[in-house]
Amino acid sequence: MDRKPQEHDAIREYCRSHLASIISQGLEPFPACVFDLEVLLNAPVVDLVRVSRVLRSDVQFSHRILHLSNAILKQSNESARTVTEAAVLLGPCLFHTAVVLCAVTEFGARSTRDQNAEALWLHSVQMAIVSEGLAEQAEYPVRGAAYVAGLLHDIGYLPLLVVAREQEKVFRELGAIHWRDNIDLEREIFGFDHCQIGRWMAKSWKFPSSLIDAVLYHHDPRGAGTNSHLAEIVCAAECHCSSSSPEPTKQATRVHRNSSESLRRWNMFAGA
Repeated sequence: MDRKPQEHDAIREYCRSHLASIISQGLEPFPACVFDLEVLLNAPVVDLVRVSRVLRSDVQFSHRILHLSNAILKQSNESARTVTEAAVLLGPCLFHTAVVLCAVTEFGARSTRDQNAEALWLHSVQMAIVSEGLAEQAEYPVRGAAYVAGLLHDIGYLPLLVVAREQEKVFRELGAIHWRDNIDLEREIFGFDHCQIGRWMAKSWKFPSSLIDAVLYHHDPRGAGTNSHLAEIVCAAECHCSSSSPEPTKQATRVHRNSSESLRRWNMFAGA
């Protein structure tokens, strides 16, 4: 893209300084209700009354979950008026996933948090489902960990998106050069790539070491050392999703047996 050198330097300086400011401020902890929701949504039978009661304790976060849920349901011409309706329509698996993505996007300007969650949704859920399927095939002992690793492997994009969306001119310029998933270009513009930023986020939130390594090394698991197995699964899922979409969704339907209704809606959303 043709651009004057001083404009290039100004955008790079803006992006680097703004990202440094985000890092220096640190990350806030997840909303308190997320931990109660984790327990409720992992139960064999989900108590929607208790889920609704927990979400009423944080109205703003509840609105964000409803917003993301409706963005998903829109693809199947459905909508939910309440988070309880959203949980029923999405099914417990996808609703739980929406809660997690809303939690990890709970930083930066409030006006862009919903946009950031939607920007990650499609690829993140696809990655989660395929990672879990590959974990089963590889006899990895904790399939749920593979699902979470696939879901959160790209969280490092979130601060970069926050920086990019902060100014319309910067957002427009960056959008024209397709910087996402170009590690070298990310480092050139922001000073860090999304894998490095993801590791910082995962450590800040005290994720397990195997998950931290999966986030950091999902493009090259050779650096993960003793935690390489999970990173290898996520890397394989990334290659599969990148090379054969929407086929990963069809594979996921075969291996994700415990949430067939959620996957039916996921397939409708992905257009498989």
